[in-house]
Amino acid sequence: MSSAVCLVVTYALNAVWEVPLMAGAGWLASRITQRRGPRAQHVVWVATLLLGVLVPALPMGRAVLSAGMSAVGNGTAVSAIVPGEGARAGAMQAGSLLLPAWTIGCVFAAYAGTVLLFAARLLRMLAGARALRRGSTPLVPSGEACAWWERVRRPFGLRDAAILASDSVRGVVTVGARKPAIVAPTGFLEQCEENEWLTALGHELAHIERRDYAKNLLYEAASVMVAFHPVTWMVKARMVETREMVCDAMVVERLVEARHYRQSLLRLAERMLGTRTAGVHAVGIFDGNVLERRITIMKTKRTVLGNGSRSARSGGAVLLLLAALVVGAAFAKGVAARAADHDEQPYGTVYHPGGDVSAPRLVVAPNPEYPEAERKAVGFEHVVCVVGVIVDRDGMPQEVHMVRSGGKDFDANALAAVRQYRFKPGVRFGSPVAVAIHIEVNFRKY
Repeated sequence: MSSAVCLVVTYALNAVWEVPLMAGAGWLASRITQRRGPRAQHVVWVATLLLGVLVPALPMGRAVLSAGMSAVGNGTAVSAIVPGEGARAGAMQAGSLLLPAWTIGCVFAAYAGTVLLFAARLLRMLAGARALRRGSTPLVPSGEACAWWERVRRPFGLRDAAILASDSVRGVVTVGARKPAIVAPTGFLEQCEENEWLTALGHELAHIERRDYAKNLLYEAASVMVAFHPVTWMVKARMVETREMVCDAMVVERLVEARHYRQSLLRLAERMLGTRTAGVHAVGIFDGNVLERRITIMKTKRTVLGNGSRSARSGGAVLLLLAALVVGAAFAKGVAARAADHDEQPYGTVYHPGGDVSAPRLVVAPNPEYPEAERKAVGFEHVVCVVGVIVDRDGMPQEVHMVRSGGKDFDANALAAVRQYRFKPGVRFGSPVAVAIHIEVNFRKY
């Protein structure tokens, strides 16, 4: 089984429990920061999503690091060298979960399929947004609408903001990362009164000022890795909800009184039979279908917190998320293929010492015989040969071979001595396993 496949399956299986772990910590952190307002809550949910994407990857990073260290250490006097096994050994250093190869293959196929599905969905939505913008026509306000437009733009400082009209949308939305534009249904704004203009376009300008389209694109791309998980959908929904509340607060602070803003939202919602544009990646005034909650929040009188209380709540939220990260990292497991009964080698899969594999322990080690022909030679008082050997599950040496020669006669006697060695076999998860090691054989002339 390819080590790359095992690493991908490691990510997927850890995400199954780590995403809910991070979401639970995010929910608690959101409750702690609730009195700080929607801005703080939005930051919490964004951090929750990003941690949910990153934390399952920690075992992959450890495996790659272990593989690299193993590769560096292969030139030392006592090491484990088995051709083709270095990458797999590195992948198993973090306390692996042993699964049959067919199970790993099925999980990999299912996970890869979901990632490709959600990635294709995101690309289709981006293509829909591009087509929407290209198919829209510029809308130039005139008369009273021109004055309203100037009044909307002034508090946000967005003099270059553009309004487009399209028959393809049912609500007012914002599209575009580099040059965002507001797209409204054809003829829709002509029917709006002043407060409705200020409400609808002010909300979209808040999105543009915050660069929500580009941020949302980044979050969507990152979450493709965990998009298979229903908890991810919940986290993204909370992100959208708090984002819309932040934009509501910006409009109320700068442009429209809260009472008029709430009334305008309700009137706009009545005119829009649907608030989503299928297949288009956009942000809009009625994203998330949380209008009732937004209005309730705006009606709720907020308590002004002191600096100490604000800092304490923020610190508590950060500690919760960090605690969840530490727990996720501590209990994450790598994935490795379980040795099959029909392995080519009679002693099964060969491992390297380290991590969850203990090295064999020498029990019987007869001294090597110093070659008779070399006894009278000058300069050979101490000779060291390095012999490679696989210690099988019964502690018997297998595939004994030279790694570093000390000379023809010395090599022959070193190999003969190692074949007589007996070991207590290496252990993995409580079971004896075959382990490849290097052994130094020392010859001394007495």
